[in-house]
Amino acid sequence: MVINYIVLPVVRIIQLSVLLFFLQLTALCQPARRDSIIRAARNDAKKFRLDDAVWKKYRRALPATSNYFNPVGQNQKNQTLLNDSLYVKTYRKAAYKHNRGRRTPLHYVIVGTGILAAAAVAGAIVLLIALGPNMN
Repeated sequence: MVINYIVLPVVRIIQLSVLLFFLQLTALCQPARRDSIIRAARNDAKKFRLDDAVWKKYRRALPATSNYFNPVGQNQKNQTLLNDSLYVKTYRKAAYKHNRGRRTPLHYVIVGTGILAAAAVAGAIVLLIALGPNMN
């Protein structure tokens, strides 16, 4: 009778410890798959480019949940991931973010011209400061 009071709780503690150990191992293993799916979606979305006609029509008015940002089979390394909801959500967000910063060629011409003009003005000021004392 005394053995039951001592041995049974010890056995229960050991059983619970083993159970918790295995539950902890499975909990640690889950994020690795999730992280690898997210990483794959972001890498695949880097190759995504919205069609020029659609981009010109909507510019920045498209939401991230638009069907234009759905993954297409030709851009993915692993075609089986197209059925995974986490992959599709992450791909949409990354593709939206990638295309949100898109600019027209005219924008880059204007910015480049502005930088060139600022450099020319700075060069002229440096020349005036350097040659100013010798102009007497």
